[in-house]
Amino acid sequence: MKLEWDYTAETFFDQLPADQQARVLRSVEALPAEWDLLEGTQMQRLLGFESDLYTLRIGLDLIVLVRRENDRIRIVDIVRRSQIDGLRRAMMQGQTAPG
Repeated sequence: MKLEWDYTAETFFDQLPADQQARVLRSVEALPAEWDLLEGTQMQRLLGFESDLYTLRIGLDLIVLVRRENDRIRIVDIVRRSQIDGLRRAMMQGQTAPG
């Protein structure tokens, strides 16, 4: 399988420190060979979205959004877990806000 990077993923990747870039590259480059082994462990299907979108955990803070498309794997984005936690809190506050 071929790896492709979306612009947003490349942009975030370029801003990471060198040690985190190396960890992301090692994990992403292993995807074509180890996809089935990783699914359900470090890689989870993203619930509530299209069935081909997955999250790949790298360490404690980085999450890579990955999409599998026939003969290629697309790296959609890279986010910090703290960003997702912040979005969850904002959504919870929005659900409980009077209105």
